[in-house]
Amino acid sequence: MKVNPFDDAYMKLALEEAQKAFQAGEIPVGAIVVRNGQVIAQAHNEKEKRQDATAHAEMLA
Repeated sequence: MKVNPFDDAYMKLALEEAQKAFQAGEIPVGAIVVRNGQVIAQAHNEKEKRQDATAHAEMLA
């Protein structure tokens, strides 16, 4: 398995997104989309805020 030296930085961004969800009373999940080493999207759960069962972090990102 090839280890990307940026994995820790990407995980930190995802955890920051999860913290935003937690502070908003959501289930604390964050998602980061990376393409060719560049973050192209990031989001956190907003199911309760949007009253939308599809507003998962992964879907929003």
